[in-house]
Amino acid sequence: MTAPLAVRLEHVTKTYRIPRPDAPRVKDYLRRPGWAFRARKTQDVSALRDVTFDLQEGEILGIIGRNGAGKSTLLKVLSRITSPTSGRVTMRGRVASLLEVGTGFHPELTGRENIYLNGMLLGMSSRQVGLVYDQICEFASVGDYINVPIKRYSSGMKLRLAFSVAAHLRADIMIIDEVLAVGDAEFQRKCLGVMEDVGRTGRTALLVSHNMSAIEALCTRVIWLDHGEIRQVGTADEVVRSYLRTGLHAVNSTDQVIDLSKATRGFRLGIAHLSEIAFHRVGVPAEREPWRVKFGEPFGLDIGLSVSRDVPGVVVGIGIRNERGEDLLTSHSSDCIVMFEGASRPTRARVLVNAPWLRPGTYFLEVSVISGSQLLDRVADAACLQVEEVSSDGAPLLSLKKGPLSPMWSWHLE
Repeated sequence: MTAPLAVRLEHVTKTYRIPRPDAPRVKDYLRRPGWAFRARKTQDVSALRDVTFDLQEGEILGIIGRNGAGKSTLLKVLSRITSPTSGRVTMRGRVASLLEVGTGFHPELTGRENIYLNGMLLGMSSRQVGLVYDQICEFASVGDYINVPIKRYSSGMKLRLAFSVAAHLRADIMIIDEVLAVGDAEFQRKCLGVMEDVGRTGRTALLVSHNMSAIEALCTRVIWLDHGEIRQVGTADEVVRSYLRTGLHAVNSTDQVIDLSKATRGFRLGIAHLSEIAFHRVGVPAEREPWRVKFGEPFGLDIGLSVSRDVPGVVVGIGIRNERGEDLLTSHSSDCIVMFEGASRPTRARVLVNAPWLRPGTYFLEVSVISGSQLLDRVADAACLQVEEVSSDGAPLLSLKKGPLSPMWSWHLE
């Protein structure tokens, strides 16, 4: 039996009328009055376009997208701050919104008075608010400032109190924007713990965040908004993966040897130049497509470079990062005491990756040349590596493993 619906949006569109950039100015009415009076002065911009979805009770829905995609507008429509231009919004239960720091607070009232005010706005009695008042104060950690007017609070104190009120007043639906990102590390951990409990207590939440790790950990479903339209709806893992791939630099890894001569550089000193990176297999047939390996399969990389003049201690490095742009590991030729000294100018470096720990997925390789602590050349997106599942019956239980790396250590059972 499916849970009852908490939120339903049907073909919701929100259009704003804004001035045109080429609208006539005062001087145009004086110099060219005929054109100025006939010219169009405004234009319509759609922040949301035909958005439709259902949200069941107990679900936590994540909303992701680039800045300007319509995420905050959607939350304002759900919070009844603004009305849709067309379409219908149906919500069932009490709604608590946290869209910006200090939302719903009166600056002249104290923290205590604002707690009771928010409770009454949610339809609760003062007795019901009093039952959770101590929990709100303890979670917000504002101390003696609870009896001080809100206008004296710092932005962090307002945020802690606002989230604590929204979390403990037991609203049926919580609507939370990116404001949690401005909290300190301890407060963010406490908020994540509260959000994990929301679904278990049968409440519904809508969360907008650019923190993809939090979205994956907390949300049962995710909506990807793009230019006001729903581009994809699905599980957190699949939607986040699709979203992150669109924001990454497209790397042409169809050829075994990739030319780095014209690759985009984030930094170049002019002393060294990375020319190419090549992929080669180790101990397996070479007919398979390059830059694709099975989980645990060794492979090798050849890096071509040139150094224009003598510099001490030239070191070549390889970095691996995931689709989120998070650095996973780095290896340098100096790890094996391989450095080029004096007049010796390197032209090629070879590295054997004989025990890869990368889980199945997409990874990006960064190549760099270093002399001492000085960076000489670097290509951030040198190549794209695909790690695939192992199809044999003896494959490790990857679905039960956590974390970005899956080391294959030596085990003995007695």
